[in-house]
Amino acid sequence: TVACYHGFRSVVALLSRCPFLDVNQQDKEGDTALMLAAQAGHVSLVSLLLNYYAGLDLERRDQRGLTALMKAAMRDRSECVAALLMAGADLTAVDPVRGQTALEWAVLTDSFNTVQRIRQLLRRPQVQQLSQHYQPEWPALPGLVAQAQAQASPSLLERLQAALSLPSAHSPQEGGVLDHLVTITTSLASPFLTTACHTLCPDCPPALGTQSKSVPELLVQTRAWACKASQSDPSCLEIPGAQNAEEEAGGGSQVGTEPGEDGLGQAGIRE
Repeated sequence: TVACYHGFRSVVALLSRCPFLDVNQQDKEGDTALMLAAQAGHVSLVSLLLNYYAGLDLERRDQRGLTALMKAAMRDRSECVAALLMAGADLTAVDPVRGQTALEWAVLTDSFNTVQRIRQLLRRPQVQQLSQHYQPEWPALPGLVAQAQAQASPSLLERLQAALSLPSAHSPQEGGVLDHLVTITTSLASPFLTTACHTLCPDCPPALGTQSKSVPELLVQTRAWACKASQSDPSCLEIPGAQNAEEEAGGGSQVGTEPGEDGLGQAGIRE
């Protein structure tokens, strides 16, 4: 809890390997490590706890009956709120004193960024680009092309006015070209992700209100599937050329893999 309160990411990452650590332990005020990290705005620590600590209780309450989601919403920690919601935090949960949800607490405390972020997530509750079935085409492109072809060509005066006028700065439009650019570069179809990582759950993208599994839990599940597949078809896990290499070395060599520094080996990261 102390490391999460002060934002010591390296300490929190190191403690994730300790098998005797209770990540849901509460201090004298009832705060857990997740509560302290969320209300302090340490979104990297919140993501680390959500992804690498098995058995993390998102709905644990402090002495006042507040969850980590409520405490983050009251402090206007919009990024932490988004991470908690996409990990399965309950947006409909209310505190026992005033009966307010996290969204209602955000409105009461003038946490406008959090209110806006929650409403955006409610409009788009599932991360579609983290699925293998995601289509990278921009949905609005055919309609814009048809609209441009239907319009008459602008006159020379209109072209000069458009070229000489200074565009006013504004935020990127939701669903616009900049929004689509960010979406496609962070999707599983992006070459940046397909060459850098391998997701353990491509058919279960993060969704609002859906409890997601941590990386250790996904690794155990993946190993169980691999063992079951090897029992049903042992040849499916054979390495091409391994038998020839063993014969050349006298048949006494074994093929194995060494885990990386993060203890995950070649399994990759969870999306």
